[in-house]
Amino acid sequence: MSKTESARKLYEECKDMDIEETMELVLSAETEDEQDFFSMLSDFVLQRKQKNVIAQKRF
Repeated sequence: MSKTESARKLYEECKDMDIEETMELVLSAETEDEQDFFSMLSDFVLQRKQKNVIAQKRF
């Protein structure tokens, strides 16, 4: 599997995570790089949720 295919699969697996799951990953990271990556994933999840709330005018 190519890196591009792996990244697409990773996106599909992570796009529906909730913020608690991503925060758990951040807190359990073994390295600073891993923590940074999981923090970016957490930001992505939060941004998607915010976008949905704004689209539904629930703010």
